[in-house]
Amino acid sequence: MKESLSDVFGKFAKARCLLMGDVMLDRYLYGSVRRISPEAPVPVLDHKDEKLMLGGAGNVFRNLIAMGGDRHVLMSVTGNDRDSIQIKDLLDDAQGCYLYTEQGRRTTVKTRLISKSQQIVRYDEESTEPLGAQLRERVLADMRGELAHADIVVLSDYGKGFFGGGFMQEIIRLCKSARKPIIIDPKCADYSVYGGADFVKPNRKELSEAAGRPLRAMGDIVGAARALCRENSIGAMIVTLSKEGMVYVPGCGGDAIHSGIKEAPTVFDVSGAGDTALSVLALSIAAGIHMPDALDIANAAAQVVVAKAGTAAARPEDISTYMCGRDAAAPLEKQASPFRAREIVQAWRGRGERVCFTNGCFDLLHYGHISSLMQARELGDRLIVALNSDESVRRNKGAHRPIQGEKTRAAVLSALGCVDLVVVFDDDTALPLVRDLRPDVIAKEGYSLDEWPEARLVREYGGSVAFLKREEGYSTSALIEGIAGLKEEVAV
Repeated sequence: MKESLSDVFGKFAKARCLLMGDVMLDRYLYGSVRRISPEAPVPVLDHKDEKLMLGGAGNVFRNLIAMGGDRHVLMSVTGNDRDSIQIKDLLDDAQGCYLYTEQGRRTTVKTRLISKSQQIVRYDEESTEPLGAQLRERVLADMRGELAHADIVVLSDYGKGFFGGGFMQEIIRLCKSARKPIIIDPKCADYSVYGGADFVKPNRKELSEAAGRPLRAMGDIVGAARALCRENSIGAMIVTLSKEGMVYVPGCGGDAIHSGIKEAPTVFDVSGAGDTALSVLALSIAAGIHMPDALDIANAAAQVVVAKAGTAAARPEDISTYMCGRDAAAPLEKQASPFRAREIVQAWRGRGERVCFTNGCFDLLHYGHISSLMQARELGDRLIVALNSDESVRRNKGAHRPIQGEKTRAAVLSALGCVDLVVVFDDDTALPLVRDLRPDVIAKEGYSLDEWPEARLVREYGGSVAFLKREEGYSTSALIEGIAGLKEEVAV
């Protein structure tokens, strides 16, 4: 690469994208299947959990934010219904969101029923009519105000009506007059709709549909992309090829650039991988990143998200881990913020894995700690260790503690094979984190239920509480006293 990843991600954080397109709500209903319905030969899902996520252009926006920027703008439309309120809630306090509502329009919702890691069925609710004339004028007026501040315009076309009725060409003409680069994720097979765009990013299937024939060999893909660029005045195409990576094809001469996949990931869910690639490519173009490097980073980001459950977002640390090698980054890979931990736990739960939780200061790791952690790991498929931050330790144990900082303590715990995830928390207790993560099992030694509010919460929502066996004769306080005594002997 011409630049370090840290420099690239620093540039990403300064870029500003104007994103327009079809936002939707992805609903995941999780449960277990134990029987077939007596009414029809179909499985009966015993519903246990539900997850709502932003889909379509909403997922592209989520990926842009995840890369560290907070200056991006989203323009989309929903119906005036309950699902539109849920989309607004998921966008939370994100700045720069123009979420228009239109009477008679149905908010696009994709609902998936999942048992363990198997998707049983998906059903969609949507409207695909073009926007009304008044709303189109309102969108264009707001767009004119935002274009001056944008580094690139990103158009996420899911065929749900936002760009219908010739609106795509109106938007492209406005971008061209403002001299802003445009990258489009296409849905329509007629690429004259995207004429004048700087970059179009189809996948192999979409490109084949536009070319009117199957495209298997790389030469055929490059030839078809180049021909469509010339026919429709498109600057270049970036074709995503699933396990074969992606290829950049300039429309007016020059060699195609192919970026392959470094290692085959464990594919859990391909939902949203194209959105992730689109967001990283848009940021790369806006930031002036060398195209071969942009392709490699977008490729890595896409591989990161296919290993996660549901529509997911890649973060700089995820991409760095993938590109720099999993073995070298393994201990760091186990460390996560509380927000990131929630996503990881959701992925584990989506796979039907049992999640166990324990917490502590773990200042000077000793045999008693190891024994407790190994016991806890036996209680589930995954073990989360919540670690008191330095400030939290000082409030609980006094100004002389901790002996080792949270960075060192987290690294030591991450190196243990029985630990799957380490989360540092700042509160006095782990109760807020337990409330957020909702583990299946909570485990600890030396506490009764009366003095253990985290355990009472877990029991209230139906989880399990485990009291670990204590190894006598081991404590951090005793270690500190022993070291202090040894220092006095040496001094004498």
